[in-house]
Amino acid sequence: MNLKEAALHCDKAWGQYAEKFQISRYDEFYLLKMQEELGELSRSFLELRGSEKKRKSSTDELKKKFAADIAVLVGNALILAHHFDVDLETTIKEKFPVE
Repeated sequence: MNLKEAALHCDKAWGQYAEKFQISRYDEFYLLKMQEELGELSRSFLELRGSEKKRKSSTDELKKKFAADIAVLVGNALILAHHFDVDLETTIKEKFPVE
């Protein structure tokens, strides 16, 4: 799956969720959702590193939660880019040039 396909997949899934729970997605929502998910990822990271009270008991559960939070953040970044017609593949190559 390329970035555009991943963005469409994530946006479709989020759209279904938003419709089911009557969540209005407006321009600012996409950025605010990213901020919320970054907070979740930060908490998972701190729990995994032992710097925060753990909600999960095992290291495997913490690693799984951390991985899921990364996926959610990336998925929401893809949705944000898709919503604002950002060509991520081109922009990533520009921002991370390889010589």
